[in-house]
Amino acid sequence: MKIKLIPNNEQDLSKVFIFLLPLVVLLSASINFLKDAFRSFSNVLPGNQVLNYGFLDKLSNQISFNFLFSFILVVTVVYLLSKSLGRSIIIFPLFFLTGLGLIGIEFIDVVLAFISPEQLLDLGNTSVLLLIKILLVGAFLGLILLNFLAKKEPSIFLSSQFLLGAVVFYLISLLIYRSEYTVMSDNFFINSMYLSTHIYVGCSFVFLSIFYFLITKGMQATLFSKTLGTISFWGYLFLLPWCGFKYFYGTTLPDWIENVSIYLSLSLIIPLLALIVNYSKTIATKENKEPVFSVLISFAFVVFGLTNVLQIISSISNVTPIVSLTNFEYSVRYGYMYSLILILIPFVYHLVPKIYGREFIYGRLETFNAYLLGTSVVATLSLNTLIGINSGFSWNAGANAGNPTIYGEGFLITWSLISTPYTFILFLSLLFLLSTFLFTLSTLKAIIGGSVTESETVSEISGDNDE
Repeated sequence: MKIKLIPNNEQDLSKVFIFLLPLVVLLSASINFLKDAFRSFSNVLPGNQVLNYGFLDKLSNQISFNFLFSFILVVTVVYLLSKSLGRSIIIFPLFFLTGLGLIGIEFIDVVLAFISPEQLLDLGNTSVLLLIKILLVGAFLGLILLNFLAKKEPSIFLSSQFLLGAVVFYLISLLIYRSEYTVMSDNFFINSMYLSTHIYVGCSFVFLSIFYFLITKGMQATLFSKTLGTISFWGYLFLLPWCGFKYFYGTTLPDWIENVSIYLSLSLIIPLLALIVNYSKTIATKENKEPVFSVLISFAFVVFGLTNVLQIISSISNVTPIVSLTNFEYSVRYGYMYSLILILIPFVYHLVPKIYGREFIYGRLETFNAYLLGTSVVATLSLNTLIGINSGFSWNAGANAGNPTIYGEGFLITWSLISTPYTFILFLSLLFLLSTFLFTLSTLKAIIGGSVTESETVSEISGDNDE
């Protein structure tokens, strides 16, 4: 196994990223487990300025939605961009440095959080770091557009459309967050816009880019309809940026924004149905019958679909006041991230033999892990949804009784109702951590000790632009 720390092309860079990616996922799962542990048993666990629920919750969000997200985004762009272009990436050294800088600045953000935990913010420790992120993402987007402009054929991968949208909205989300330091003061408004653009749109678009690539190239199926894929693209692009406002129902947000968010969230049924039809018709033609591969993709699709269903359900007039400002939104937020992680695993499994020239064997370990991972994710999201509904009913009951305070008897009653489910979530978080460890073990075992097979050349990586 040879890995070049200073890569010369897409294949060399993909080798580095695919080797490190499982470790980054494992880091994210580890911090998430610690967070859940301190939420349930903070009274018996030793604590300090780092080991406490408040800090670990913010750190978990930062690692998952910033560091891990940027890593996955760059990895996906590196491989799929050249695939869509039908040739090698132009100005590759600058492209490499920009992508590495983006991942590096997110890593520095995480390190600074440990050095100065009291200064930890959701997106960056200082406005200077945030400005650097904006410049790097802007440069990354510019290089992607430059490569597309140099493309001779007018058509591109459906996957690449989603990737381009993900990078654009990543930049928009950073500009939105930057605006909090300058012109905007409503924290609910900023949080809603950031939630919608970065997490909802960003995670969804990276998921869909990998998803469409895997069901066509990985499962060796013929895409049923690019038109339906385009409907999903434009539907999610116009609708998802508005979905975050409704979860702050009853706050200082203007009523018209909340109402627009509710009505547009209901319209998510259109791109969701287009996605379901396209998926079901496409996999009917699949030639790759590997069950583990199919199970992982199916779980990822189910989680993504259920997350969108929760978005739609939360827009029903009688439901919105109940689930706003509760764990229901937490289920939606992490539903998009979990679906991205679930689709990432078969993506890595698919790329190991192509990039490293090492055969990947789907054994009992991989089969067990596929069901363990999918089950733990679905159960976690289900429990958080129930916690959110339960909390919402409890708070609304207190408010209707004229005692809406978060302290006192009302708070104790609500916590007594949800504390047990939180204990189950801790157990599921442990299972998720175990599954990410097994994923890391399977990947590294294949990379280091797998049987030698034929790998893709640089020309083959960049030589197939027909989806």
